[in-house]
Amino acid sequence: MSGVLQPGRQGATNLKLVRIIARLNVGGPARQACLLHDKLVDHFDTHLITGSLAQSEQDMSYLLSSEHHVLRLPQMSREISFWADWLAFWTILKFLRKERPGIVHTHTAKAGALGRLAAWLAGVPIIVHTYHGNVLDGYFGVFKSKAYLSIERMLGRLSTRVIAVSESQLQDLCFKYRVVPQSKISIVQNGFELGNFSQGCREEARKQFGFAKEDFVVVWAGRLVPVKDVQLLGEVIRRAAETRSKIRFLVVGEGTDKTKLDSLIQGCRNVRLLGWRRDMERIWSAADVALLTSRNEGTPTTLIEAMAAGRPFVSTNVGAVRDLAVSPLRELPHGIGHRAANGFLTSRTPDALLYCIEQIARDPLMANDMALAGRAFALDRFSSHRLIQEMKMLYETLVTNRCKAAPASVEQSEANSSQTYRPPPEML
Repeated sequence: MSGVLQPGRQGATNLKLVRIIARLNVGGPARQACLLHDKLVDHFDTHLITGSLAQSEQDMSYLLSSEHHVLRLPQMSREISFWADWLAFWTILKFLRKERPGIVHTHTAKAGALGRLAAWLAGVPIIVHTYHGNVLDGYFGVFKSKAYLSIERMLGRLSTRVIAVSESQLQDLCFKYRVVPQSKISIVQNGFELGNFSQGCREEARKQFGFAKEDFVVVWAGRLVPVKDVQLLGEVIRRAAETRSKIRFLVVGEGTDKTKLDSLIQGCRNVRLLGWRRDMERIWSAADVALLTSRNEGTPTTLIEAMAAGRPFVSTNVGAVRDLAVSPLRELPHGIGHRAANGFLTSRTPDALLYCIEQIARDPLMANDMALAGRAFALDRFSSHRLIQEMKMLYETLVTNRCKAAPASVEQSEANSSQTYRPPPEML
């Protein structure tokens, strides 16, 4: 059994933990990987393996406090390439055989495939994978999706524990797609540094972005890629422009569908495209509402940041977005969706989304109530402190269970081996 313990800080003995993510592009998975790598360093000997960005993607490596124990693999990227993926896999396998970690934790589909298989072949005792979303719905065609589902089920058998970031995702993984049995899955919601999202000056921010006091500002933030449904976003912007309302749109992000969006909103004067930004606190200060048009989602960072800043949301009712809706839920007219205490969940049509945006714009009291409910919900459920504590406890439980499951005879025979796996005293 592999998993040697390495000296930790202040002379302590910390378990070696290797985290693997395909790339540190803008989005929730990169935020979680960087946060966990940095904040767990006092409890584990943490290492991070990550790949390269696509041409249109923005790097979030700035979230890392340093490059210490960070291994970058240029061969590992979003695109599927037999030769590059093989080189990345072989490099990961060699690294794991050399370092002999006690735990390997993977994030995102590509890293989950290469990392879990390499960890299994290297004899890593504990293999964990987090599904921040999944590639089983909204990404590929029918046949390709079936192939990926078969792969995910195989990888599930290699995993010690699978993490879902929401209750809806657990239901999908266990019952809809049958990727893993429920006994093998835990829910650990995302965590973020949210303290600064309600401290910006609204007037100053709106002036910076060129909005008038009476404008109603809708912010859409994310990757401009097919799964985010840029087509639907463009249709909402165009419909709002046709009504000549005071609704204005601020679109934050880049991606492969940027040209498509440019074409859809050509001639519209009610929208500003900002590209990638790091100052989301300032952007949410200028906003009145958050908009999400996705075909599929895990737990969207955009909506959590918006709620932390005290902004209601309007979103398509997809994936785990429904887990962000604070009850009670009230049905909207004509079956177009539901009103929650902190925002709206709608069908994927421009009319439904625009109807809900207009409801918030026309009713400041409702908007304020939604803002208060959303902020309280976000700060309670999605703090970075809660994430760190839950993940630490999960790792410690997995280590303890692993040790208890090992036959006494095996433990005795391995007692004199340099590769024997032993948890720190505090984990027993």
